[in-house]
Amino acid sequence: MKIGDRRTLGRTGLDIPVLGVGTCPLGDLFEAVPEEEARLTLDLAWERGVRLFDTAPWYGLGQGEHRTGRALYRRPRSEYVLSTKVGRLLKAPRDRSSVRPAPWKGGLAFDHVYDYTYDGILRSYEDSLQRLGINKVDILYIHDLDRGYFPTDEDLHGKLRELEKGGFRALEELKSSGEVAAVGAGINEPGMIDLFLDRHPLDVFLVAGRHTLLEQGLYHGELARAAREGAAIVVGGVFNSGILATGVVDGARYEYGAAPAAIVERVRRLETIARAHEIPLAAAALQFPFGFDAVASVLFGPARAAEVAANADHFETPIPAAFWQALRTEGLIGDDIPLPGGA
Repeated sequence: MKIGDRRTLGRTGLDIPVLGVGTCPLGDLFEAVPEEEARLTLDLAWERGVRLFDTAPWYGLGQGEHRTGRALYRRPRSEYVLSTKVGRLLKAPRDRSSVRPAPWKGGLAFDHVYDYTYDGILRSYEDSLQRLGINKVDILYIHDLDRGYFPTDEDLHGKLRELEKGGFRALEELKSSGEVAAVGAGINEPGMIDLFLDRHPLDVFLVAGRHTLLEQGLYHGELARAAREGAAIVVGGVFNSGILATGVVDGARYEYGAAPAAIVERVRRLETIARAHEIPLAAAALQFPFGFDAVASVLFGPARAAEVAANADHFETPIPAAFWQALRTEGLIGDDIPLPGGA
């Protein structure tokens, strides 16, 4: 598979690149990325042929969208696919002098409110266009509506009701009018795909770290259902927040925090097989999701230009069927999980 290849996004008819850049780290998630480095990172992604860019108002409280827009707004609009998200509105904080935009290490000095209503979705879309400096977005995702942000049933279902009372209608109006080509949801945890599909036939799910070399637990249930109902899958977090890119090193991250012992041991086993086949573990992580036909694209999140260069190479690294079969033999991938190339 090549960086410039495209797959059709479910039933939408939109062809999207198989490899994309996610801009969460460029919102200053783990560190404050210098402006020049952010520019070089996105410019190199373009030079290496990446034509899918995903961002969100939440990333650095506007920083991710600003940086993405500055990198793209003079590029030919027909040549790239752009996605952003709805569900949070940014606003000036009450105390403008002391705001700390947690969890971002840098980011912009804004506060946010959750809003999945009809008016909130439309406002979020228009605000994103302004921050991007680009007058069209291809894909809109409902962002972070899950128990990580709404831990009680009352809170979670209250926000789902906002979608049911008007938010879904706003998304469908944007799609039917041609403003966007596809609408979907970003998924962080099990259970949410079913909750969305029970309420509305979305086009695509951006699945963060739930169909990777480390975990395939969603495949038989929610991912299979999404595919049956015509929804595409975009896989974000293919490195599970870092450990599948770095391997087992001091400070290796899993799910945005320190990797627990069981994950470290599993990655050690993956690394052993990868070394035996002379394959970078990151290459396998980037390519693994494409065994599942419903996967249209994978995203990686660079904070440095060097990470773009490495992952562009990894994405096109040939991986023999024997490697995937070795993972199966060792019980690291289930017997009924589809593998790339029919392996």
